[in-house]
Amino acid sequence: MSFTPLTPSHVPLRGGRRALLRMATYPADSAGLLDLERAIVKARQGIVKYPDELPDDPTTYGDLQIRAGMAATDGSAFCMVAEEEGRGIVAEASILRLTLRMVRHVAVLGIGVHPDAQGIGLGRALLEALLGWVRDHRDADGGRIRRVELHVRADNPRAVALYRSLGFQEEGSRRGLIRRDDGNFVDDIGMGLLLPDPDEPSASA
Repeated sequence: MSFTPLTPSHVPLRGGRRALLRMATYPADSAGLLDLERAIVKARQGIVKYPDELPDDPTTYGDLQIRAGMAATDGSAFCMVAEEEGRGIVAEASILRLTLRMVRHVAVLGIGVHPDAQGIGLGRALLEALLGWVRDHRDADGGRIRRVELHVRADNPRAVALYRSLGFQEEGSRRGLIRRDDGNFVDDIGMGLLLPDPDEPSASA
């Protein structure tokens, strides 16, 4: 696989805020990404973890991400961050492709937005940039990502609505997968986005 770089860009957000969207780098961004994940986990929304299940330090966090393949520069993964001046990293989004040849056209998407940066359009801006990269990227052999999939908690309707607006469709749910702090169970919704190949002639042509 080859790698398609991303040009950093500033995006306007609601409330007069602005963010810089750029590629994530390891280990340089490990501390900022760990702080972001800690804030999201502390808010008890989105990520299915408890605070004591996170790494204790940025080095360990970065090592885990690297071993998971998130720092790859061969097109098998792509990670972005959003930075606000004076606040550091306030959001991240990534895709990680499946490795077997029959399914390497499939990428799993993940995103996290700091609780204090939600509701201002940051998640949408980050996902639009990430999906733009997905659509533009080509492997050295001409292959590309044709399917993006994700999982989202059923008790996060704002996230579900965002994904729907970007073309993702609900494909089923894992009932009662998540046990919330109050003891109630929540379904996990699977969503997928199929990307047509612009290099192929349309069926009507």
